[in-house]
Amino acid sequence: MYNQGNPFGGIGGGPFSRRPAGAFGGSRFQYQTVPTYEGAQAASGLIAKVMTLLAFSFLFAFFGTVVGYFTVLSLGTYWIVAIAGLVVLFILNFAIQAQGWNLFLLYLFTFLEGMGLAPIVRIYLATAPDILSEAFLITAITSLALAVYAWTTKHDFTRLADYLFFGLILLIITSIVGIFFGGIFHTTLFGLIISLIGIAIFSGYVLVYVQRAKYMADTLPNAIGLTVSIFITVLNLFLYILQLLSILQGGNRRR
Repeated sequence: MYNQGNPFGGIGGGPFSRRPAGAFGGSRFQYQTVPTYEGAQAASGLIAKVMTLLAFSFLFAFFGTVVGYFTVLSLGTYWIVAIAGLVVLFILNFAIQAQGWNLFLLYLFTFLEGMGLAPIVRIYLATAPDILSEAFLITAITSLALAVYAWTTKHDFTRLADYLFFGLILLIITSIVGIFFGGIFHTTLFGLIISLIGIAIFSGYVLVYVQRAKYMADTLPNAIGLTVSIFITVLNLFLYILQLLSILQGGNRRR
């Protein structure tokens, strides 16, 4: 039988799924838009800021994972880190315009997310390191390919946002129901379906967020808000890809 969860909780097999993009990510930030004639120049400047912020964000997340590897050793500690991450994200929503503080809160949030990821990394390093490295590689390639496509295509993905959010709500509800009920919810087939749906939803969010940058003003608050949205989205994408690989390669036989 397939066990959908992990020892440290979370929806859909990962700790980040409890606050997916669209719920706490970019949709809560009030973005500033630009006139059409200024769009191209503003977009190029904004995306450069976002790429820089994302690089540092994942660097802080890596440091957080290293720290969490040695400190987040119990369920209680994990939930302290998880709640702290939610609090910091909540404060960032209101302090997005506060120069200096917004960057501090961004990197503190990503550091805490790295700590929250540490238990999963520790489990896979001990039992299935190949699956972990494959998930990282596939996530990086997939995210980059989706971002390039969203940036270069003329197809409009903005209409996807409402459908993705609706699918996300259904995914969360289904995953919560699966935690409390057995039967089909704990089968390999159900886990496979959940993983594929999760990958599809967060892949769609990458398209939406990257394309949204084309119509946003080149400001630091906009860049930080977009960075948070993409960061959370990519982490969720990674966790669902990791879950899918675990199912396909038998990596979920951990407990």
